Amino acid sequence: MKYFKNTNGDVYAYDDTQLFQVSRLTELERLIPENESAYIEIEANLNDALIELENAKKQFDIAIESGEEAEVIDVLTTTVSDSEKKYGQTLISFNEISLEYHALKTEYDDTPKAIFEIRENINSMKKMSAKEVEAHLNPPISKEQLIEEAEQKKQSLLMEVNSAIAPLQDAVELDMAMDEEKAQLKAWKTYRVYLNRVDTSLAPDIDWPEKP
Repeated sequence: MKYFKNTNGDVYAYDDTQLFQVSRLTELERLIPENESAYIEIEANLNDALIELENAKKQFDIAIESGEEAEVIDVLTTTVSDSEKKYGQTLISFNEISLEYHALKTEYDDTPKAIFEIRENINSMKKMSAKEVEAHLNPPISKEQLIEEAEQKKQSLLMEVNSAIAPLQDAVELDMAMDEEKAQLKAWKTYRVYLNRVDTSLAPDIDWPEKP
């Protein structure tokens, strides 16, 4: 994908196929006029060769009908033969040029409208550098977002702490706690104190306390 940015900062991405079609479109707009000139020229040459051939045949027919001498007939026969060769060669060239010219026109006419729009967009935009593309695809996280994420983490950890403390606190209050449970309760409460002291405004540079 190639990325482009307009003056408003809007980013557009196009794949290699689309960009090739844009390049080909521009190439077609150059090739068609060039081939059109050649097509018009060879078409005129073909018409001239046809007229020349028809005139040669007409002169030959007139000579035959009027009983011209053999030498005259021979000259006219050669003229007809030469005209036929010239017309044949010109026709071959015409067919080749015509085929190429019309193929280019057909390709141009079949180009999707979207490709014209993409080219128009690209011509009015600036291609983004690799650094700009990276920043667009992976934008840095804002300070506000980092603080929000840290606050969410803090609240989630506090909920976990409270869930861990509740049954241990019950055991102590009911005078049913074992020494291990008393130690765990103290550790969890200590952890909760440190956790509550966490200043999320320092995100991402936060030294999170370790869980018991």
